[in-house]
Amino acid sequence: MKKYDKLIEDMDYLFKALREQLSIVKEGDAAEDIFNEIKKLLPNISMLPNNVIDSSKYQEHEIVDVFRKLGYEYKKPFGKKLHFFNRKTSISIYLGQDTRKITLQP
Repeated sequence: MKKYDKLIEDMDYLFKALREQLSIVKEGDAAEDIFNEIKKLLPNISMLPNNVIDSSKYQEHEIVDVFRKLGYEYKKPFGKKLHFFNRKTSISIYLGQDTRKITLQP
């Protein structure tokens, strides 16, 4: 029975590692999906490294209006970033007030 315990332990380790990799892929896809949604309404945005969206060609109120149209509701400021949350997708996005860059993480 002990040899099976080691096998089960190894398989558990591999499944956990696989789940982590899949969650990273899902997060990457989410950023791209959000970018594509926003791009339909704000065509002059661009994707920067680390899934940061540059929306500096637009005024803050224009970006906020797009977030609302896409189902995001304003929560509260997070430092110099505005926090928006979509209840349907459970995704938070942040808009830097100084830079007008959009991120998925604070």
